[in-house]
Amino acid sequence: MPNLNGYIKKFGGISFTEKPFTDADNVALCYIYYMPFEQVVSSSFDDEPVPYADAANALFKARGSKHKPVGLILMRNISVQMMAMSRQKRFAEMKMVACTDNFGKEPAVQFNAATFLLPSGEVVVVFRGTDDTLAGWKEDFDILLEDSIPSHELATEYLEEVAAKFDGDIIICGHSKGGYVAQYGALHASQEVRDRIKYLYNNDGPGLADYGYLDSKPYQELLPKYRHFIPQSSFIGMMLAHDDDYTVVKSVRQVGMMEHDLSTWQFTNGELKTVKDITNKGKVTDLVFHDVVRNLDSRQSAAFGKALSSILEGVDQKGLMDVAKNLPESIKGGKAAYDALDEETKNTLKEISEGVKKSVRSSVKTVIMGNYTTVRERLEEESE
Repeated sequence: MPNLNGYIKKFGGISFTEKPFTDADNVALCYIYYMPFEQVVSSSFDDEPVPYADAANALFKARGSKHKPVGLILMRNISVQMMAMSRQKRFAEMKMVACTDNFGKEPAVQFNAATFLLPSGEVVVVFRGTDDTLAGWKEDFDILLEDSIPSHELATEYLEEVAAKFDGDIIICGHSKGGYVAQYGALHASQEVRDRIKYLYNNDGPGLADYGYLDSKPYQELLPKYRHFIPQSSFIGMMLAHDDDYTVVKSVRQVGMMEHDLSTWQFTNGELKTVKDITNKGKVTDLVFHDVVRNLDSRQSAAFGKALSSILEGVDQKGLMDVAKNLPESIKGGKAAYDALDEETKNTLKEISEGVKKSVRSSVKTVIMGNYTTVRERLEEESE
């Protein structure tokens, strides 16, 4: 079955000046940007852009000239793909600049963005999804719990800097949390920046926290340029408030979290292979997260956030790979932190858990009975 690797082999010899940027190129750049290019490319917009092939070769050398995983769930194939692209004219001609690396624990932030300059004159901004760090995973949960996260402002500021530094159309891409950040940054950028956006890609990333943004002027302006791809049993892409604006992509996997991996997405004739609708699993996930967004109150959000912070502090590791290497100690530390929580917080967590279970049962019944409705239809029902 044709995949990303097949696309790179078939079309890698064709320059962006001959074949314009495609949906598949968006997937390719999001995939390889899980590699830590910030180790070899400056974070400054004022430094000389680095040819992609040079950056890839330098990073490969810095990692011991071996294909190694980027993290516990970021497999070595990402490195393989990076080097395969470096040997193809289409991608070797790109240049990279301003590879950021914003990381912190209090508040939790993991923000990475890079700018790719195409020989066609277009500027491609790629926002990285969640990496291996626990701070990155904590920020993911903060997306569900908080009105604002540090990556919001960082994404908007980054896009403003890109627009000030470079001419040409701007293409914005992101996968998972990177897709969420891409959407937020584009929606909150200035009118001048939004007018220059050619495409905005959200690859299986969540929507935003408040359904009200769907009727906002920036969203309506960007909607013709907005491309939200999700796999057929999407889990991450069904989180939070989203419109029925997605295109469903065929994956070689059949489980939501496994389908989230971009390397499992299928291609046909150089384009993403799409299907008509999400699976029943995807519909259940959509309904459950709709309930969570609408019904989780501030008291429950605070309790969940408190518990998560305490447990991560108890685990006391930087990344998932560290957790795996020190599993007994990590489990012991996390359990001790949970046990130390006050009873009110523990009871609230049980309350949340029971609410989610109830929502799952109700959502499964709704889908089985054939009563699944779209986001817009649900919003209209709730407003009546």
